[in-house]
Amino acid sequence: MTKPLLDPAALAPMGATPEDVRARLDRELDLFHAHLRTRQDDWTRTQPGRDWSPAQEAEHVLKINDSIARGVGLLLSERELRPMPHTPGELTPDGRRVAPPHTQPGAAGLAWDDLDATWTHSRAGLSTVTGALRATPGRTLWHPFFGELDALDWTRMVAAHLYQHRKALERSAQP
Repeated sequence: MTKPLLDPAALAPMGATPEDVRARLDRELDLFHAHLRTRQDDWTRTQPGRDWSPAQEAEHVLKINDSIARGVGLLLSERELRPMPHTPGELTPDGRRVAPPHTQPGAAGLAWDDLDATWTHSRAGLSTVTGALRATPGRTLWHPFFGELDALDWTRMVAAHLYQHRKALERSAQP
């Protein structure tokens, strides 16, 4: 069995109950989008201390959100779960997590003019699937850094992901 790189208990601050986790997710979605709306002037500029521009951060976060919405939907359903490879995530020499290739943004990132519509569509998908959020013991999917996560932990993870990227963007905006 592949050992995860991080302890899923680190996700606990994102909420104890499904209601708490949904509320935290909604809060993080609101805060992340509100911050993005302040970044038009440097939307395509790679940020100090970061590898990506705000446009690329937005594209990456949207890819993660949409992917997790599909996974949580599967976990909450009765559909068959197929075995997946347990490939651990990659870390940079300074300990930062490397986004899996399918979640990395393109060179240009998300177009500014597409931000609001794309965000609204993605958020609706997450909101729909998490409307019936519950723990799914015995129904898990592999996460490259946290290992096996159920639907509740995957939703905690997406809230934590939004939080971490927002905080990084806020730091990069400081003079």
